[in-house]
Amino acid sequence: LLFETHADRWLDSVLVVSTDPATQKERVLNRPGMSEEKFNSILKRQMSDAEKRAKADHRIETSSIDATRVAVARLIDEILRTKDA
Repeated sequence: LLFETHADRWLDSVLVVSTDPATQKERVLNRPGMSEEKFNSILKRQMSDAEKRAKADHRIETSSIDATRVAVARLIDEILRTKDA
């Protein structure tokens, strides 16, 4: 809801983490108390993943934990290099 509430205006940069729709649905439906109806209701209220990715300064794909860890480490290194420059 960061973009929907315009809270991104308060930040220096925004990171969006996402995955493909099937994986997202599987992960969400595995949460306690979650149903397909609730999931669909949440999706309808939120900006699409494509829009969030387009607005973000940084993007990380979370299809696997190992790839995500590598991407996070790279981003941290990039931010620290930029900060020191």
